[in-house]
Amino acid sequence: MKALVITNKINNKFNPSLLNLFTVIKKIAGNSNYEAKTDVLVIGYELNNIVADIAKYQVVNKVLVIDNPALDHILAENIAHQIAKIVGNYTHVLINADSFGKNLLPRIAGILELGQISEIVSVVSPNIFKKFTYAGNILSEIESFEDIKLLTVRSNNFEQDEILANQSCEIVHLEYTNPVSSKIKFISRNVEDKLVNLDSAKIVVTGGISLESKENFDNIIRQLANKLNAAVGASRAAVEAGFAPNDCQVGQTGTTVAPDVYFAIGISGAVQHIAGMKDSKTVIAINTDSTAPIFEYADYGLIGDLFDIVPKLIQKI
Repeated sequence: MKALVITNKINNKFNPSLLNLFTVIKKIAGNSNYEAKTDVLVIGYELNNIVADIAKYQVVNKVLVIDNPALDHILAENIAHQIAKIVGNYTHVLINADSFGKNLLPRIAGILELGQISEIVSVVSPNIFKKFTYAGNILSEIESFEDIKLLTVRSNNFEQDEILANQSCEIVHLEYTNPVSSKIKFISRNVEDKLVNLDSAKIVVTGGISLESKENFDNIIRQLANKLNAAVGASRAAVEAGFAPNDCQVGQTGTTVAPDVYFAIGISGAVQHIAGMKDSKTVIAINTDSTAPIFEYADYGLIGDLFDIVPKLIQKI
């Protein structure tokens, strides 16, 4: 096995999902005679501090760096061809199944004409992986016969193992040589300040369309999340109503989360939403409808008006 993990930076730190991907590498190696080592490819701009932090982890064999001002805002179209040449040297290529990974790896698969296994949640062997299909209703085992296994990973499904960080491995700086498309360019980015990242949060507070307005969403969901040092999530309906930005959406077409505690407030529990949070360890649901599907997945359910219950909860906290 010769593995490569592709990552980027978030808020001037390395993507926290990287540590979960190290766990996946250990599981692949643990189901074989392979050594649990991986190269890491870091893409972005002004990466020196991040690269030094990554290089300390003992699971890392070598750090490859593509650091260029053109990658300050990474566009998959402007990096995929160069990465496709790099991954040809590996047997397993892993990336987090976030918006960055789900945009980049399929392009690489297309360039190399390889199959890709998306959003794996478990490792059976170096060639067999588990993933959910049909909106999370079926857990399938997928076997890959490709020479290069291209894998996007639901990192929340893999606990971060205790990995020693006391080494200094080789760091290789690569020149940015990817052709830059004249048909696509970065225009702007509007990011809300979020103290806790939704992908890796231990507690997630999610609100639905029942909040009725963005003002209510902010006053109730965000306030409770701040009290609990939690990430903010939203149903698709709440996002489409403008209560929260797209990167807060939890569900089949949004972010998949698996926190220790998940609050579903004013959410009925459509199958698409359940697919994005069903692996949460403890689910607390608040809804006026006692027949709402969310209660089938809830460990604790409160049947009542969220406008009465949540402010009392915030006050108690």
